[in-house]
Amino acid sequence: MSKRISPMSADERPKRVKKECNYGEKCFRMNPVHFREFSHRHLESILDAYSGCGEYPIPEHLSSQRHMIKEQLEVIVEKKLYEPVTEGSGGASTSKDDLQSKTETQSTRITSKESSSKQLTSGMRGNENISRAKDDGKLSKGDEKNLKVKSRENSGSPTVNMEGKSANQKGTDYRPVVQPTRRPENFLKVVLPRGNMAAKHAASAPYHIFYTTISDAKETHNQPYSITFLEILDHSLGELKCSLQINFMVELGWLLAQYYFAGYSEKRLTILYGEDAPELKNINKKKPHVDAHHVNMATPFGKHHTKMMILCYEDGSLRVVVSTANLYLDDWENRTQGLWFSPRCPELPADAMPFDGESPTSFKKCLLRYLNHYQMPQLAHYVERVKRCDFSHINVFLVASAPGSHFDMDWGMTRVGALLRQHCCIPPAENSKWPLLAQASSIGSYGNDPKLWLTGDFLHHFTKIKNQPQMLSAPAELKIIYPSLENVQRSLDGLLGGGCLPYAAAAHAKQPWLNSFLYQWRATCSGRDRAMPHIKSYMRTSPDNKMAAYYLLTSGNVSKAAWGSINKGNSALRIMSYEAGVLLLPRFVMNEDLFPLSDGAKNRLIVPYDIPPTKYASDMSPWLFDYLS
Repeated sequence: MSKRISPMSADERPKRVKKECNYGEKCFRMNPVHFREFSHRHLESILDAYSGCGEYPIPEHLSSQRHMIKEQLEVIVEKKLYEPVTEGSGGASTSKDDLQSKTETQSTRITSKESSSKQLTSGMRGNENISRAKDDGKLSKGDEKNLKVKSRENSGSPTVNMEGKSANQKGTDYRPVVQPTRRPENFLKVVLPRGNMAAKHAASAPYHIFYTTISDAKETHNQPYSITFLEILDHSLGELKCSLQINFMVELGWLLAQYYFAGYSEKRLTILYGEDAPELKNINKKKPHVDAHHVNMATPFGKHHTKMMILCYEDGSLRVVVSTANLYLDDWENRTQGLWFSPRCPELPADAMPFDGESPTSFKKCLLRYLNHYQMPQLAHYVERVKRCDFSHINVFLVASAPGSHFDMDWGMTRVGALLRQHCCIPPAENSKWPLLAQASSIGSYGNDPKLWLTGDFLHHFTKIKNQPQMLSAPAELKIIYPSLENVQRSLDGLLGGGCLPYAAAAHAKQPWLNSFLYQWRATCSGRDRAMPHIKSYMRTSPDNKMAAYYLLTSGNVSKAAWGSINKGNSALRIMSYEAGVLLLPRFVMNEDLFPLSDGAKNRLIVPYDIPPTKYASDMSPWLFDYLS
């Protein structure tokens, strides 16, 4: 279900008072959804004074942002998101939200005049009077090697990197680092010191699992396992050469702003996206180094839901990021997200074969299989880069879904079941006592009986173990962690915190039995109790809640579209969506049978929610997307 589609018609939707945007006059967003939910006094006052013809009366103190403000006003007017105050109106401005029956796709227009200085990118149009960015800290010797050039504004001199080499010495395809002329602190809520991510990543071993920093929960800002998007692009990890962003929803302005602040505004960027976004269709004409491609789905029930990055560096190495977050601002502010950030995969020797450098988990083979499933020539470059890199030290399994009918065990829930059958070390006599925690941000339609799929094929595959006896045994308990209405009401963003939880009332009415499986979102252990989860994760915990048999972090919700349903006639697994996740098994991560969960335990696995989970009270209702209508 698309997070942007309202289930109610325009006539049925009551008006809702907008919240004031926290960024005020510094807001650079072009997204209609943002303007529908948030008020901007400086823009509304301009529309109030506008006669309807000619130029917008933009105040003098905003003149340096004139181009950006003009485009923001055009979005608001075009989508009828604000009704200007007129005589006789009583002085009250009225939102046009009630006339908008369908939420539009993210529309972040990034069109500005090409500046003679390549320091500016279309991802940011802030105030020209903002002071130029200063270095946030001293560079280590390793940083100096990786961090390249600082742009020489208005200079005819060749761009030079930190080692004194001119850019053209790196080859004809080299694109220089372009230091930003604006400070990220003036536009982003949380900006951590630069140059520290390599050390932070090293300290995250052996799991390399991170959770997004929560903007309005300061206790999360300096946690060793918290991360911002800008840190993913930190120069201490290496100088980026090009990158592939695979995702569902993309807010282009926000994404390009991240690359701009990292100094990578000129680096090659390829985007695969699922939800249609007009501003992405012709971005290559405006920004030749940005290439975006919409992934068409065979069925409206399927989504291109994967969230993955492949970051390629100038030294030939790469890193893979498997995430749960969409590429737009809301998902990286006050929502709980998770990601696995791979160690550096160095370039193989020139005489190596394409499938050399494989990991014990066959991660490289599975990643290539996933990328090749798209059958898109635009991915050929990244496929070759993956083939040329060494993944031998990767300790997780890639678990992906791809649309189609599959007769092997390489996709979806049969992939999960096959891996657990080989490597999950729960003692067979205790299997039924280890519950499955299925934590998700959306719930599917399962039918009028849980045995039809939820406690049938789904539970069966997610609770397989080694040395499983062939005789029938009692199934493990299933606990679905999904926010209640009360959880969302007390979230950092109030009811708007439920915007990432698209479970519909119509679906829930057909499966009232689901309430007996539901557990609340509680995350006091990580400081994310009020940050609603867009993360999806699955794990088996011991009866005493001190150990875990595995941990699966993925984009896949608890749904047939994500994990597949088995055709009883030919045993084919039918999958409708693209998904991607990583399965962590103790034997491969730390050469043990189980992960420790207790505070103070060596190599403790950190999960963002409280264990054991808290069951819904008898009078509780799950959050339904219709509450936003």
